[in-house]
Amino acid sequence: MPDLPTVSPDMMGSLKTLGQISEFLTNPADAAAASSQTDGGLTNIAPAVAKDGLNISDRKKSPQPAPDTATVQRKVVTIIDAPAVTASPIKVGPNKKVFVTEDNTGLSEQIVEELTRIGIGTVRISLDILKYKKQLPAAAGLIIVQNPQSNQTVQDLKNAFVLAKYLAPNLIDATHQGDALFATVTRIDGAFGLTCQKNNQPAQGGLAGLAKTAALEWPNVCCHAIDIAPGWSDNHEIAGAVVKEVLTPGPVEIGLDSGRRRTLGLESRPYPEGQINLASGDVVVISGGARGITAAAALALAKEAGPTLVLLGRSPQPVAEPEWLSPLTDETAIKKAILDNEFKDHKATPAEIDKAFKAHMANREVAANLADIKSSAADVVYYDADIRDFETVQTVINDIRSKHGSIAAIIHGAGVLEDRLIIDKTLDQFERVFDTKVKGLDNLLQAAAKDHLKYLVLFSSVAARMGNKGQVDYAMANEALNKMAQDEALKRPDCRVIAINWGPWDGGMVSPALKREFQRNGIHLIPVTEGVQCLLHEMAAGKSEPVEVVIGAEITAAGDHVRRELKRPELVEPTPAVKKQQLSLSFEREVDVAHYPILNSHIIDGQPVVPMALITEWFAHSALHENPGLILHGLDDIRILKGIRLKTGKKWIRIFAGKLKKNGEFYEVAVELRGSKETGQDVIHSRARAILSDRLVPAPPYQFSKAMIAGAYTKNIQDVYDEILFHGLQLRGIRKIVSCSSRGMVAHISSAPEPREWISSPLRDRWIADPLVLDCAFQMAILWCFEEKETVSLPSYVTSFRQYRHQFPAEGVTAVLEVTEATSRKMWGNFTFLDTNDEIVARLTGFKAIMDPSLFKAFNPQYKASA
Repeated sequence: MPDLPTVSPDMMGSLKTLGQISEFLTNPADAAAASSQTDGGLTNIAPAVAKDGLNISDRKKSPQPAPDTATVQRKVVTIIDAPAVTASPIKVGPNKKVFVTEDNTGLSEQIVEELTRIGIGTVRISLDILKYKKQLPAAAGLIIVQNPQSNQTVQDLKNAFVLAKYLAPNLIDATHQGDALFATVTRIDGAFGLTCQKNNQPAQGGLAGLAKTAALEWPNVCCHAIDIAPGWSDNHEIAGAVVKEVLTPGPVEIGLDSGRRRTLGLESRPYPEGQINLASGDVVVISGGARGITAAAALALAKEAGPTLVLLGRSPQPVAEPEWLSPLTDETAIKKAILDNEFKDHKATPAEIDKAFKAHMANREVAANLADIKSSAADVVYYDADIRDFETVQTVINDIRSKHGSIAAIIHGAGVLEDRLIIDKTLDQFERVFDTKVKGLDNLLQAAAKDHLKYLVLFSSVAARMGNKGQVDYAMANEALNKMAQDEALKRPDCRVIAINWGPWDGGMVSPALKREFQRNGIHLIPVTEGVQCLLHEMAAGKSEPVEVVIGAEITAAGDHVRRELKRPELVEPTPAVKKQQLSLSFEREVDVAHYPILNSHIIDGQPVVPMALITEWFAHSALHENPGLILHGLDDIRILKGIRLKTGKKWIRIFAGKLKKNGEFYEVAVELRGSKETGQDVIHSRARAILSDRLVPAPPYQFSKAMIAGAYTKNIQDVYDEILFHGLQLRGIRKIVSCSSRGMVAHISSAPEPREWISSPLRDRWIADPLVLDCAFQMAILWCFEEKETVSLPSYVTSFRQYRHQFPAEGVTAVLEVTEATSRKMWGNFTFLDTNDEIVARLTGFKAIMDPSLFKAFNPQYKASA
């Protein structure tokens, strides 16, 4: 966060907790005012304070203002006729495939034929092909065509995400040698559900959220969400129109009918006026709990209509606070009391204390909010329930019905976030987010199928309308909700159905990092008091008002999905070093051969040693972990200060990272790896600077000729590993030494297998760089030193590593070592890693290795003895 405000000396003394520091850095004016009214306690833990920081009792004392349309805009989605395609088509590389998923209607087959006819290699595949094949050929395109007769639409959406994630590195890499495309094809109504009279598969609309998010995360890939009118039945004509669209940059969302082409826009509308059709005692079920935004919405509705509110949340049922806790409001005092009262029998870790503290504060917040709602003369009941579980939801709804009567309204506000880029997100993370929204709604509707609803209000998101980096699951889920709302409105003519695509609230789930991403896209935050009034106005509207509305999202050109051209960003030179700074713990791990079986292949002098290549992967992860939306461009000043030897069989290591610093067009994060001596003192094993970027930087032109390194290499690679190098089977990635001379070496190298083959619990499910490629580069240096200097070496320093792909090619690389200088003790050189087309994948410059004859024995005692 390079633009944080300066903390003045007079403020420093008042910022005594992490909560106060965070509040000051994100909202300095409010925090400064608050600091003058507090004695240093954590002001947002008072008994009647909600998670969003607003005092619920204070809300009740003042009248609720009408929405301020200057700051909280209301827009509706409109259909716009789009002109005929006139832009120049993209050009897919000749050696890459375009995959088209089977839809079982003949359309996929026609699309394949049309692409093949114009010279693009195309393959038809099943949507769930990855269940049966572990690898697919390199691709430059993916077109996901939804089967309109499918009876498992939700599973289809999950399979679409998995397939897009798998092929993402291929599509991104393809843009270095030509163009790439990604498209989703649905058959709702040719207008994404806005004119639909019948929709058997409303959730298929979630595919558009996938395409819109991909367009933001993969800026050089031509992305489209295409919706076909179901009445258009000529698959040959449809295929021609689809192919024309997917090969042409333009609006992401395109609706197609015979002779008609449309896209979607947003139009400002005033807030509707009217009366909420709820009587005192009507039962309103609200998912999303009794904290934060949903608590604020529940209170506003309680004051407006006085219904019986039933809140469903993940927090446990509130219980009476223990006597030792109830008078305390200061965080430090609370944590000390927790330590004294709940951890008498064993020594508590800071994480355990923090977990207990959060549980108590959640209990306090839920209890206070429920009490405040009751004080407004409305009945309120709270159930702790996982809305993803149908049996649980059905039991709760039946219990509500038996005690309070039929359900009059459902407000589905539940949601969780697991922000990761498509390329990094796991299926478990995707499902947790997606199922909370989509399965949660389906469970509520099924359980309340007997009830005559007056209202069905869905909390959707502007991420569904626009897409959002890191939120493909949230965008897809909420876009599915939008279309499910359209469908429910058709089925329930007497019910006011609303899908509110909320912009980000100034509270709730919006973290500072996510807040920064929304601001970059021109989206302003919704004040909580204004937002709940917007909700009441939408509920007061007549049934003729649009189902799908966008509130609070001031969409600027930065959020426009019109791609007029696919730009290749220019290469930017590395930036100067960051100044020394304080570092924070990023993660810690116990390292042993049980958790890291790869170490069995990296034994030096009889002991497992952590490879430098694995350390660079840890550094990359720690830098990216707290900076979602950025990608690794490289590492600078990688220093090995003390090797990590597992003398006792295991080692506890910690990775630290500094604050994100903007430096020119890149960001820098200082990273450091520490261990502990037997005395308990810290020892620094390695440090570096991670270079991050918000876009993929194209590789520089390749200038070095492999012909400059003459001299065929005659040794068998198996003999090299058995007699010279020390590396075990899993690290034997050099397939062939092409040539070796005093000027350097050329070799063909394999890429690393999936992380789980090396590590029992990997940090990620794919490598950020490629530790096998890097380790093999260092092996090449050892071998060069052996052949040219008759000794061996170990790496000690790298000036700069730059990566120009999201992922190294699965088929491996050609590594070119250029030796720039060599003495009897040291060797310096540069590595260039090339794909099969001799395009640069990555470069490692300023590499230094230390040569030492004593390493012969450590590497290979048998070789030393025979020598």
